[in-house]
Amino acid sequence: MPDPEVRNQRETEDSSGVVHLEAGHLSRTQIVLFAIAAGSPAVGISLVPMLMFSYSGMQSWPSQLLGMAATVCIGLTVSFFARRYVATGSIYSYMGNAFQGRWARIVVAAALLLGFVLQVAIIVGVVGVFLGSFLTEIGVDAATGAAFQAVIYLVALGAAALIAIRGLDASVRTVVIAAAVSLPLPLLITVLSGAHTGLELPQQFDLDELSVNGTFQGFAAGVTFLVGFESLAALAAETRDPKRNVPLAVMSLPVVLGSAYLLATIVQLPGLAAASAQIEAGLSPPAALALHAGLPAAVGPAADLLLAVSMFAGLVGFVNFGSRFVATLAADKLLPSRLAVVHRRYRSPAFAMIILTAIGFVVVELAVVVAGDVTSGYTALATALVYSWLPAYLLLSIGAIVRTLRDRRVQWRIIVAAALAALVIVWLYINDVLNPPPGPSAVMRWATYGTMAGLLVIFGLVEYRRRRAAHRPA
Repeated sequence: MPDPEVRNQRETEDSSGVVHLEAGHLSRTQIVLFAIAAGSPAVGISLVPMLMFSYSGMQSWPSQLLGMAATVCIGLTVSFFARRYVATGSIYSYMGNAFQGRWARIVVAAALLLGFVLQVAIIVGVVGVFLGSFLTEIGVDAATGAAFQAVIYLVALGAAALIAIRGLDASVRTVVIAAAVSLPLPLLITVLSGAHTGLELPQQFDLDELSVNGTFQGFAAGVTFLVGFESLAALAAETRDPKRNVPLAVMSLPVVLGSAYLLATIVQLPGLAAASAQIEAGLSPPAALALHAGLPAAVGPAADLLLAVSMFAGLVGFVNFGSRFVATLAADKLLPSRLAVVHRRYRSPAFAMIILTAIGFVVVELAVVVAGDVTSGYTALATALVYSWLPAYLLLSIGAIVRTLRDRRVQWRIIVAAALAALVIVWLYINDVLNPPPGPSAVMRWATYGTMAGLLVIFGLVEYRRRRAAHRPA
């Protein structure tokens, strides 16, 4: 009787011996848990409320509610396509079914390629921030230095790539376990902080103090933790019954994590206001909340370590998502074809994973060197991520409306959701012009646009040469 692994390998090869991704591998439970765990819920619960508070003060819940509503609307448009098409390129693949020609796919390719590189760089940067904070608190004073941080980045990226290369089973196990281990302590800190300070709901819900500009700036900052949530649609080809299970997994992120972040924001705001001096002195938000709630001093370092573990889970997830997107671009000849090669044994795009993590390391190191410190480098990259990903969401929203009208089967839920998502994104850009962000964020905005323009030129030239070759007489 043939070995099961050999038989499974044969099933993933075509007649020429080329190995493909393993079709129909992930169950519904696996992909939903993978999606939620890769979103690093422990880190979101710990950091999103602080981001909201820094922009919108005690009236921060509307920023998070707006972010949740916008991502739910975007999730509905992703689900509209995911119920119809099984693809490994996520939004990029859907564009071919929404617009005539390849221009929309090329725009999305440029936006998301930059976005995935930034995601990997940001996530490993946050791993460095939390792990460096933990090591500093236990006496390793050099842990926040650039050289030590570079070592952390290399180790984290190398470990994430090795786990991802070994296939989806190894990735799902690692990510779910890491998320499960890291979540209870941030939840405990949040509950005890709320119990200690009270919720101060009259002040939080005082709409007279609400600022439209502050709300949208808070939304732009906080949505960083939900940007890219639809990336798991890149696993559709490897999921059982993908037209049912992928939409469910996609919607689980903005609904489950968005709700969790909204509740955490409301519960933590009074504690964050009371502990603002400790946070300004350098304590992480969960450590400051824990001290203010009367918990032992050792809780702070423990929280930092667990948040580093949670962020590592997100790193493994996005190495999986991003590498499949990169492999799709390579299969479409926008990137070197070597990046589309699938590992013969593990059925993963191993070379794409290695290249993605290597570029992510270079980007995060450059950000730290240019910004001058680890935290400023992370902040700059987070700003760039939002500006890089939003054009893809805007085209996705417009594409969903175009596709449903072309089908002559008007689906009002999709049209309304897509229109609302597009309006929020457009207004975010308008608000950004009317109320430009301060120094580094403004610089990163233009740096992001410049990089995307460069990628568009490169992809445009590649597409032009491809068309010329296709029309050249034999």
